[in-house]
Amino acid sequence: MRAFLISALLLVGCASAPAAEAPAANLPQHIREDLAQRDAALAEPGVVVARMNENANLGDGLVVRPLAVVEDSRCPQNARCVWAGRLRLNVAIEGVGEREIILGEEAVQTPRGAFQLVAVSPGPWTDWPEGARLAYRFGFKRA
Repeated sequence: MRAFLISALLLVGCASAPAAEAPAANLPQHIREDLAQRDAALAEPGVVVARMNENANLGDGLVVRPLAVVEDSRCPQNARCVWAGRLRLNVAIEGVGEREIILGEEAVQTPRGAFQLVAVSPGPWTDWPEGARLAYRFGFKRA
Protein backbone atom coordinates (compact mmCIF):
# COMPACT_ATOMS: atom_id res chain seq x y z
CA MET A 1 0.00 0.00 0.00
CA ARG A 2 2.81 2.37 0.92
CA ALA A 3 4.58 1.74 -2.43
CA PHE A 4 1.31 2.40 -4.25
CA LEU A 5 0.85 5.76 -2.49
CA ILE A 6 4.40 6.82 -3.17
CA SER A 7 4.05 5.86 -6.84
CA ALA A 8 0.76 7.73 -7.09
CA LEU A 9 2.28 10.86 -5.56
CA LEU A 10 5.25 10.71 -7.92
CA LEU A 11 2.93 10.37 -10.91
CA VAL A 12 0.82 13.32 -9.77
CA GLY A 13 3.99 15.38 -9.33
CA CYS A 14 5.13 14.50 -12.84
CA ALA A 15 1.75 15.28 -14.36
CA SER A 16 1.46 18.67 -12.70
CA ALA A 17 5.04 19.83 -13.26
CA PRO A 18 5.61 22.28 -16.12
CA ALA A 19 7.17 20.79 -19.23
CA ALA A 20 10.93 20.94 -19.03
CA GLU A 21 12.83 22.50 -21.86
CA ALA A 22 15.15 20.24 -23.77
CA PRO A 23 18.81 21.14 -23.43
CA ALA A 24 20.13 22.62 -26.64
CA ALA A 25 22.87 19.99 -26.73
CA ASN A 26 20.23 17.31 -27.39
CA LEU A 27 18.88 19.11 -30.46
CA PRO A 28 20.06 18.58 -34.06
CA GLN A 29 22.90 20.85 -35.18
CA HIS A 30 20.75 22.89 -37.62
CA ILE A 31 18.22 23.70 -34.90
CA ARG A 32 21.00 24.62 -32.44
CA GLU A 33 22.46 27.02 -35.03
CA ASP A 34 19.04 28.60 -35.62
CA LEU A 35 18.51 29.00 -31.87
CA ALA A 36 21.92 30.69 -31.57
CA GLN A 37 20.92 33.21 -34.28
CA ARG A 38 17.60 33.85 -32.58
CA ASP A 39 19.35 34.27 -29.21
CA ALA A 40 21.61 36.86 -30.84
CA ALA A 41 18.54 38.75 -32.14
CA LEU A 42 17.01 38.67 -28.66
CA ALA A 43 20.28 40.02 -27.22
CA GLU A 44 20.44 43.03 -29.59
CA PRO A 45 20.75 46.43 -27.87
CA GLY A 46 17.36 47.80 -26.84
CA VAL A 47 15.54 44.47 -27.11
CA VAL A 48 13.64 43.45 -23.97
CA VAL A 49 12.82 39.74 -23.70
CA ALA A 50 9.79 38.18 -22.01
CA ARG A 51 8.28 34.72 -21.90
CA MET A 52 4.55 34.09 -21.84
CA ASN A 53 2.88 36.03 -18.98
CA GLU A 54 6.12 37.85 -18.06
CA ASN A 55 6.41 41.63 -18.21
CA ALA A 56 8.72 43.34 -20.68
CA ASN A 57 9.52 46.75 -19.19
CA LEU A 58 10.48 48.99 -22.13
CA GLY A 59 11.01 52.03 -19.92
CA ASP A 60 9.05 55.21 -19.21
CA GLY A 61 6.04 53.20 -18.03
CA LEU A 62 5.70 51.13 -21.21
CA VAL A 63 5.15 47.56 -20.02
CA VAL A 64 4.08 44.75 -22.35
CA ARG A 65 3.11 41.21 -21.31
CA PRO A 66 2.69 38.37 -23.84
CA LEU A 67 -0.60 36.57 -23.16
CA ALA A 68 -1.14 34.07 -25.98
CA VAL A 69 0.13 33.10 -29.40
CA VAL A 70 -2.91 33.55 -31.62
CA GLU A 71 -1.21 32.17 -34.73
CA ASP A 72 2.22 30.81 -35.55
CA SER A 73 2.06 29.98 -39.22
CA ARG A 74 5.70 30.86 -39.93
CA CYS A 75 7.13 28.64 -42.63
CA PRO A 76 9.44 26.03 -41.09
CA GLN A 77 13.12 26.63 -41.85
CA ASN A 78 13.43 23.24 -43.56
CA ALA A 79 10.34 23.48 -45.75
CA ARG A 80 9.28 25.21 -48.96
CA CYS A 81 6.24 27.38 -48.48
CA VAL A 82 4.13 29.50 -50.79
CA TRP A 83 3.59 31.99 -47.95
CA ALA A 84 6.15 32.98 -45.32
CA GLY A 85 3.47 32.92 -42.62
CA ARG A 86 3.34 35.09 -39.54
CA LEU A 87 3.30 35.09 -35.76
CA ARG A 88 0.33 36.87 -34.15
CA LEU A 89 0.59 37.55 -30.45
CA ASN A 90 -2.00 38.79 -27.97
CA VAL A 91 -0.37 41.13 -25.44
CA ALA A 92 -1.44 43.21 -22.47
CA ILE A 93 -0.13 46.76 -22.55
CA GLU A 94 -0.11 48.38 -19.13
CA GLY A 95 -2.61 51.24 -18.99
CA VAL A 96 -3.97 50.40 -22.47
CA GLY A 97 -5.38 46.87 -22.35
CA GLU A 98 -5.07 43.89 -24.64
CA ARG A 99 -3.97 44.14 -28.24
CA GLU A 100 -2.91 41.78 -31.01
CA ILE A 101 0.49 42.42 -32.59
CA ILE A 102 2.35 40.73 -35.44
CA LEU A 103 6.06 39.90 -35.57
CA GLY A 104 7.96 42.39 -37.72
CA GLU A 105 5.01 44.66 -38.51
CA GLU A 106 4.60 48.37 -37.84
CA ALA A 107 5.07 49.78 -34.38
CA VAL A 108 2.20 49.81 -31.92
CA GLN A 109 1.47 53.34 -30.72
CA THR A 110 0.62 53.82 -27.03
CA PRO A 111 0.36 56.88 -24.76
CA ARG A 112 3.76 55.84 -23.29
CA GLY A 113 5.48 55.43 -26.67
CA ALA A 114 5.67 53.02 -29.57
CA PHE A 115 7.07 49.49 -29.64
CA GLN A 116 7.44 46.49 -31.94
CA LEU A 117 7.71 42.74 -31.64
CA VAL A 118 11.12 42.28 -33.31
CA ALA A 119 12.22 38.72 -32.48
CA VAL A 120 10.81 35.36 -31.42
CA SER A 121 12.49 32.15 -30.38
CA PRO A 122 12.30 29.29 -31.09
CA GLY A 123 11.89 29.24 -34.83
CA PRO A 124 9.65 26.90 -36.74
CA TRP A 125 11.08 23.53 -37.78
CA THR A 126 9.34 20.43 -39.08
CA ASP A 127 11.79 18.09 -37.38
CA TRP A 128 11.74 19.06 -33.71
CA PRO A 129 12.59 15.97 -31.66
CA GLU A 130 9.61 14.53 -29.79
CA GLY A 131 9.02 16.50 -26.60
CA ALA A 132 11.81 19.00 -27.31
CA ARG A 133 9.75 22.10 -28.13
CA LEU A 134 11.09 25.08 -26.22
CA ALA A 135 8.98 27.78 -24.59
CA TYR A 136 8.48 30.95 -26.61
CA ARG A 137 10.61 34.00 -25.85
CA PHE A 138 9.54 37.33 -27.34
CA GLY A 139 11.76 40.33 -28.06
CA PHE A 140 10.18 43.79 -27.87
CA LYS A 141 11.84 47.07 -28.79
CA ARG A 142 10.85 50.71 -28.58
CA ALA A 143 10.24 52.18 -32.02
